[in-house]
Amino acid sequence: MKLPTLALHGAQVTRIELLTDYVVYDENPQNVPYPYVVMGEITAKDWSDKSADGAEVYSTIHVWSRYHGRKEADEMADALTQALTSSTLALGASFEAALDRLDGYNLIVDMDGKTRHGILRFKYLIEEL
Repeated sequence: MKLPTLALHGAQVTRIELLTDYVVYDENPQNVPYPYVVMGEITAKDWSDKSADGAEVYSTIHVWSRYHGRKEADEMADALTQALTSSTLALGASFEAALDRLDGYNLIVDMDGKTRHGILRFKYLIEEL
């Protein structure tokens, strides 16, 4: 089985940049304006059997805002959820997403007391073609 994580990551970044106005980073940047999006952790578990190869993949995406209150971070989370689940992601010729959904969302206030940090976790069932 091939790992679908790189294909999924690329498809997510492409979709977010296409359908939102947010800047997307692969790691937390220094000295950039808020708000922004950071692609986070990814976990893949093989579910292959004799008839098909595939993986259950969890992808975490972080949203960062300095808006006073939760409004901007919640709007960012909603925009990302709509962008990533409104239609199936194009994963190239090797993979197909059989399921995509928001698995959870947490919003916390960072230790500085001003920054809102939204954590979205998406679940995908991806079949190797």
